[in-house]
Amino acid sequence: MAHPQRVEPGSFLTLHYRLAGPDGQPVVDTFSDKPATLSLGAGQLSPAIEAHLVGLEEGAAASFELPAGAAFGDRNPELLQRVKR
Repeated sequence: MAHPQRVEPGSFLTLHYRLAGPDGQPVVDTFSDKPATLSLGAGQLSPAIEAHLVGLEEGAAASFELPAGAAFGDRNPELLQRVKR
């Protein structure tokens, strides 16, 4: 009987994922469209998020919370940009 593959650093993944803010409202949600395809370590997700994916078995579902600042770093007002509608 074959063992399921596990996510490893550098794995190439196709997955659905949802990122939500502290209010629970989705910021990114692929479940209503095609799944995302990405390579771990390529900078497409933050290292903190990737660390939670490493070790998961193929086909697994997981949910986790990250403290403020851990997902994409602390808020930096210098990175805010205003754009016209």
